[in-house]
Amino acid sequence: MILAVDVGNTRIKWGMHDGNSWLSQGWIETSDVAGLGDVWRGLIAPDRIVASNVAGPQVAMQIEEACKGWSAKMQWVVSVENQCGVSNGYEIPAQLGSDRWAALIAARAIAPEGCVVVNAGTAMTVDALTADGVFMGGLIVPGVATMLRALSERTAAIEEGGGHYKDIPKNTPDAVYSGALSAMVGAVWHMNALLAGEIRRAPTCLLSGGDAQLLLPLLSGKTRMVDNLVLDGLIRIALA
Repeated sequence: MILAVDVGNTRIKWGMHDGNSWLSQGWIETSDVAGLGDVWRGLIAPDRIVASNVAGPQVAMQIEEACKGWSAKMQWVVSVENQCGVSNGYEIPAQLGSDRWAALIAARAIAPEGCVVVNAGTAMTVDALTADGVFMGGLIVPGVATMLRALSERTAAIEEGGGHYKDIPKNTPDAVYSGALSAMVGAVWHMNALLAGEIRRAPTCLLSGGDAQLLLPLLSGKTRMVDNLVLDGLIRIALA
């Protein structure tokens, strides 16, 4: 029994896997991490725990505290040069976020023909993976809520919230919201075009994360929603 844990800046997601399929999944807000031990008390005791963390060492310590009632060994995933058929193209491989690395490993199994891997949360990552399993590199841009909050905090005339997506907005709230989404879509299109030139065909785009549903209607071509891409990759790492 394997417990996979994806520790993000906004949410902590987890899933219990028996080696063949998911038995259960759940999440809490990262700000509620102190109560995670109580939430996990009803879980079957895992034999192994594999986790990705981008929320900092303090949160990692609280995750380990929540696991103390189990005898399972804790594995914190770090990015390496080669793993599960993926080659890390970062100049310093360990600098790549462990969540991105796990997502790339899952994407390699889902779309071996080459793909753009998008994880849209507090920040959005847009990563290019070739048909040979080479991670070329990627982009990090603010997520929609992060962009809206930044504009609201740093400008006098723009308030956060209230806007809707319009192709050509005709009021300020819609202009702000549509601008944030369009910036994210533009980053995906840009990486999609770069990867298409590398693999000589239109790549698949895999969408995951909390903002993925917002982006899906705005992206054309071979675009797929994939729930919990990071958790999937963590399990593949654990089973390798």
